[in-house]
Amino acid sequence: MKASNLTELIRYRRTVAPKNYTEENPDHDLVAECIDLARNAPNHHRTEPCRFYLLDEKRIREVGRLFGEQVRGSEPTPESIARGEKKTKEWGGAPGLLVVTQYTDRACTLVRNKPEVIKEDYATCCCIVQNLLLLLEEQGIATKWSTGPVWEHPEFRDVVGIPNSPPDEEVVALLFYGMSGSPKAVRELSGLEKTLVNYRAG
Repeated sequence: MKASNLTELIRYRRTVAPKNYTEENPDHDLVAECIDLARNAPNHHRTEPCRFYLLDEKRIREVGRLFGEQVRGSEPTPESIARGEKKTKEWGGAPGLLVVTQYTDRACTLVRNKPEVIKEDYATCCCIVQNLLLLLEEQGIATKWSTGPVWEHPEFRDVVGIPNSPPDEEVVALLFYGMSGSPKAVRELSGLEKTLVNYRAG
């Protein structure tokens, strides 16, 4: 396969946690431009289901606080308290955080006639997120796609400003981002023959 910039981006992009970001501030306007471009993804019925919430420092700190509370638990132990404090600091101190959601109106005619649109919309959102990860990588911005269930906290939607109630609007990803000088290596995958049924093989 001929090497290209896209090939290298796919091969070398790796998750970088907020604790490994440098003190250099990422260009948030550039992130917004990348979001706009990333929306060009397969989207059956052109529903445009993705919603984006680019948080400021205050809201990032609040999300960190909420997740710290979740990790600490309703019956905290010294260990869970320590883990909660760690997550509050790590998440709340992240230079950038984008919340990506899927909005699919369950009551609309399209969904009532074709419920599989819900899954199709989720797939579109995931395609958009991957587009965004690669675009940010191209700009030298490191990312982490987190599924830490902070969105289950009763205060989360108010903090982020998500207007629609579940299940119409659900969180797909929390994307942390920042600058990182950490070297990245190609991940070793299992052989393709384990996952590909190739009827074209000679």
